[in-house]
Amino acid sequence: MKSRPIQTLIYSKMKKALSLVTALLLLTSCATIFNESHTNITFYSTEAIQIVCKQDTLNTIDNKAILQVERKNEPLQLTVSTDSLSKTIEIEAKHSYRYWSNLIANGGIGMLVDKNTPKRYTYAHRIYINVTDTLISYSNYIQGKSKGEIDLTLSLPHLNSFLLKPENEGAKTNTGFWGLNLGLDYYHSQRQFFTIGISWVSDFFVPLPAAVDLSGELELMSSSYASFSNNHKLGRFSLGYGFAYTKNIWDFKYFDRFDPPPPTREAVKKSSIALGFIFPAYFQLGKHFNLGLIYRPTFFRPEMTDKFQYEHLISIDFAWKIRLKQ
Repeated sequence: MKSRPIQTLIYSKMKKALSLVTALLLLTSCATIFNESHTNITFYSTEAIQIVCKQDTLNTIDNKAILQVERKNEPLQLTVSTDSLSKTIEIEAKHSYRYWSNLIANGGIGMLVDKNTPKRYTYAHRIYINVTDTLISYSNYIQGKSKGEIDLTLSLPHLNSFLLKPENEGAKTNTGFWGLNLGLDYYHSQRQFFTIGISWVSDFFVPLPAAVDLSGELELMSSSYASFSNNHKLGRFSLGYGFAYTKNIWDFKYFDRFDPPPPTREAVKKSSIALGFIFPAYFQLGKHFNLGLIYRPTFFRPEMTDKFQYEHLISIDFAWKIRLKQ
């Protein structure tokens, strides 16, 4: 049998390697594979409207309409009309989250494959149209809500920084993880709402669920509190101010495992009731999801000998708001 020339073997192997690399690139191009050629935009309006996009015309039903549009790297032009008003609006194209997910999924390699496909683009998934007597305006977030609306808030104040002053102990500071909050928002006007909530937070040192073996001395801080605040909605932001009733706990423990050094003092747990304020601030990232920063200072401890002491809690909060009543 005649052997193949070395150049032919090298060419064959290079061709196979190139085919394999191409296949891997195609498999890692998130937008090209997973995005469809069209995407949906959901419109919400304050009253009945008609939407015209090229040859498509649709009317809102219960102040809602869904329009399917082709993905392109160009603005989408729409005409929005009521019985007495009409306005042409443009929705800018943007990169889809699946295009950006290439950075995590494959270190950005998939972006090379997605570079020339219109599937890499998308439009805002939700458009909110506000109609007044003389004006039609729009945004991709809810600018205000109906008076009387009630929202349920479920949140995770996951990163918590404490300054506590247990009696006869001096100042104690630490930053850790884990918390839970349950609250209700009541809109008493279109851009203002009351919030009542109950919360528990801790400074546990592990950010993710995991089995932990503890050894030696350990100081733990936690806090439970009820709060009431008035909040102003400013575009995507909401800023609030109110009052908090708090129970702070400082717990000094000793775990006799893995032959730790002997304890320097007896284990002790101290708690105190404290009164103060709360200042929540949130930024709306999606229809339901909000990222927040909570500052909760307290000044008065009615049960303590040293009643007037400044303490605080600062939390980074991940919140989901779900409408209960329109």
